[in-house]
Amino acid sequence: MNAQERKRFRQTKRWLEFRKQLMEKQKTDPITGNKLSKAANCHHENLDHEQYTDLTEENFVMLNKESHDCVHFLFLKSDPKAWRKRLKGLVKILKRMELLNS
Repeated sequence: MNAQERKRFRQTKRWLEFRKQLMEKQKTDPITGNKLSKAANCHHENLDHEQYTDLTEENFVMLNKESHDCVHFLFLKSDPKAWRKRLKGLVKILKRMELLNS
């Protein structure tokens, strides 16, 4: 499924209803704990484009824009384990900031 087909799928009644149900069920961003915005992303955890229309609830999580961007920044489909190294670097920086700002 190419990008244009995925975009069309996200405009279908099936997708919009699925997204709405997830938003009503989840209510908050699991990373920040903030209330989901109306523009929250229905994030596919399975990045296989052939599985894009498989609306199995367990394969999705609602994320606000910043969290969604962060997840995609940390996770590389080309190297699914790279996030571990990136997260270690982030934790190191955050610990230092905590120390300097406490």
